[in-house]
Amino acid sequence: MTDRKERQQAALKSRRRPLWHERRLPHFRELIEAPAEEAEKKIAALPLRDQVELILQTPWELRERLIVLSPQAERLVKALPPQEFFWTLKAISPEEAVTLLSMASATQLQFLFDLDCWRKDRFVLERALAWLTLLFEATEDTVARWLKGVDFDFLVTLMKRLIEVYKRPDGVDLTEARDWLPPYTLDDTYFINFRLDKFEPLTRRIIEILIEIDPARYRDLMEAVIWELPAEVEELAYRWRRARLADWGIPDYYEALDVYAPLSPDRMRQIEPSYLPPAPDEETPPPAFLPAIHLEGVEILAEALARITDWRQVDRLKRELAWLANKVLMVDVGTIDDVEEARRVFDKVAGYLNIGLEYLARGQVEAAKRLLETYFLEDLFRVAQGLIVDLRRYAREITTAKGLDARIFRHLDEPYASYLKGVMAKEANRIELFVPEKMGTAEEFRPFRRLEEIDRVRRILSEIAYLAPLIQKAFGTPPLWLAEIALKKTNLLEPGDLKWSTLVLTALANWLTRQKFRFEALPVELWPEFLRRIFTRLPGQERNVVRESVRRELLENFKALASQLGPPEEDHLQSFLNFCLFKAEEEFAFAEPENPPDPRYVQALLIELTPHGKSA
Repeated sequence: MTDRKERQQAALKSRRRPLWHERRLPHFRELIEAPAEEAEKKIAALPLRDQVELILQTPWELRERLIVLSPQAERLVKALPPQEFFWTLKAISPEEAVTLLSMASATQLQFLFDLDCWRKDRFVLERALAWLTLLFEATEDTVARWLKGVDFDFLVTLMKRLIEVYKRPDGVDLTEARDWLPPYTLDDTYFINFRLDKFEPLTRRIIEILIEIDPARYRDLMEAVIWELPAEVEELAYRWRRARLADWGIPDYYEALDVYAPLSPDRMRQIEPSYLPPAPDEETPPPAFLPAIHLEGVEILAEALARITDWRQVDRLKRELAWLANKVLMVDVGTIDDVEEARRVFDKVAGYLNIGLEYLARGQVEAAKRLLETYFLEDLFRVAQGLIVDLRRYAREITTAKGLDARIFRHLDEPYASYLKGVMAKEANRIELFVPEKMGTAEEFRPFRRLEEIDRVRRILSEIAYLAPLIQKAFGTPPLWLAEIALKKTNLLEPGDLKWSTLVLTALANWLTRQKFRFEALPVELWPEFLRRIFTRLPGQERNVVRESVRRELLENFKALASQLGPPEEDHLQSFLNFCLFKAEEEFAFAEPENPPDPRYVQALLIELTPHGKSA
């Protein structure tokens, strides 16, 4: 009960909402927060179609609370698109799910098994058993309704995993047959052995209900379990399942893969007027589902959609968005265990559409509106995918550049390393943006949502591309760096502790104390002198800051080094060197040369702990 309340409270506080909202309907928050009797009257006053629209605009976690207030609750449940029904069940507690399952149609029940009980083209028995358990908790009438409508090949595939069937030969006496046939039989013709002891009671009851409501189907099932080859019947069940899902706008995994094929803007397909839907009537089903998303970060998409008033375009966009989201779901998630995974996919789809519009409309909302009215959403998504995949291509060019030791990138500082990691994903659908403020959490990587984010990562990659050969020119290859740790007693012990900033700050320390700009562990006796030479304190300030003369000297040294490789790019140099000096200022903000920090715990540079003249 506590978990249920927490989920519902989180749904009420969420900023996630559908991209379209029917303003003529009551807001779900108004109904949830109103007394039950008042909410019931408001819902009852709405036509059934409006009740369906209201439920579709309500977060999944809260729908059951509104549905049970309707005097047409069962009709309302049956009117929900099967996929919306599925997401609702996934988001609520088993107790709430049982209530809705008892009112579901055979089509909705079949959809649950079609979508959730397959992993690519393989049947997953455990998921089917979980749904069957819930169906029995609802009512046996619900199980009977499912048995009447379930695809026969699917039923055979399921039962072949649960039972073995033996048929009494003609002419063999029943008493004699009982000596060698399994003991369980309903008709003295088919004798059944149960494969899973734990689920024997459930399996028995399925068979008993089936023979009661449809004896002919029971006989067909028994014969099929005896004679059908498991692989063949499962393949046939999969084909029928694939066809049914396609009817609901859900492609299979292999068909959905093309959604991640990059597309050039000049190859986008225009919408033909004949493609627009006819006027809806009472029999017109709503879209498969309406993804609810976070609107933060997708402003141009939201604003452009809000300006579209042609109901034909709105209806087309709703259906295309459902189709597109389903394709991405099939590729990114496949088997859906957590509705949060689905929500992340919906946000990803909205983000990619937003990027496509920003790129093609150059930030102009009216131009974005025209693009939405003119082109398929999937093509906009694929244009954005092209921009994102191009980041990976660029990153791979950087890390495989001729003459560069690829091991150098193992020592990148954060956040550079994670920005590179995010776009180096092996699979094109896993390329993500690193979010520094979320570092160390489950949200440190997320899909791109704005064109500015792509531009930012490209700038960071450009900086890495410029600095990598410079770092190698200045300090050599990683084996030379690691020798300093291996051959000396130093404060840093692991190879991963050596970062590009470590090389720069250690070389700077040697320059300031010994006039040698090279990566070599700083002698511990020079540690206080380094602090004295690099830092100053401004009047009225308690924190150390790097001296301006040191900043200028470090930049000039690197500009001279960079000029040996080509024209210096001062922006890249200044950005990275300021980053290195900022790390020093942060770690040694309050350090005093007269009482320096224990060098054993210093992280920003490499220090040789054994004084010169003494053995390790």
